[in-house]
Amino acid sequence: MNPNFSLLRHFLAFCMFVLVGAQPALASDHGGAAGPEPLKFVVNLGDPAKGGKYLQVQMVFEAASPEADHHLAAHRPRVQHAMILLLSSQDAANLLTLKGKKDLMEEIIDTVNHLLHETEKTGVKEVFFTSFIIQ
Repeated sequence: MNPNFSLLRHFLAFCMFVLVGAQPALASDHGGAAGPEPLKFVVNLGDPAKGGKYLQVQMVFEAASPEADHHLAAHRPRVQHAMILLLSSQDAANLLTLKGKKDLMEEIIDTVNHLLHETEKTGVKEVFFTSFIIQ
């Protein structure tokens, strides 16, 4: 077998792996059946020197439209930054309650939509926690 052909075959296999393995990180009810890859965060809660805790959370946004999905993807670094600031400002004891988690969901939706200059009807309409661990 020609060494150049073998190299080309490996390169094409790698490209297919990268292209097929890439998944959107934001959810939509307009996407494929496999589902999106969640956004993942690990943040400090409280002062670590005073026995602070860690929050490890994974979340998926449901956008109101394909355009909102595109807007979310285009502003992903800003959204991630805002989420880190919001999550790290939370109180661990509050997040252990159902009400605390629901309040956080609303804060996340409001924060992201404000950042994108959207509303729940045109931007993020729902956030789903796919993992939520306080340690």
